[in-house]
Amino acid sequence: MDSNTVVKNLGIGLTVIGFVLLLGYALYNFFTIESSPILKMSIGAIIAGIVLVLLALIKEKMGVEDKEIERRY
Repeated sequence: MDSNTVVKNLGIGLTVIGFVLLLGYALYNFFTIESSPILKMSIGAIIAGIVLVLLALIKEKMGVEDKEIERRY
């Protein structure tokens, strides 16, 4: 395996782990700290909307067939 690939994979892995930990901490605080129910519902609606848009984009991207022509030199 190329050392460049190892460094890229390590960077992606650390980024994902950091994001998951940050998201977990935010969700923990969101559900344990006392705040207005309207604030909790609005933040939940925003997150649900972002997730729905991302899922729709991923589904659309996976459904589109790659139409690039193979080039011969």
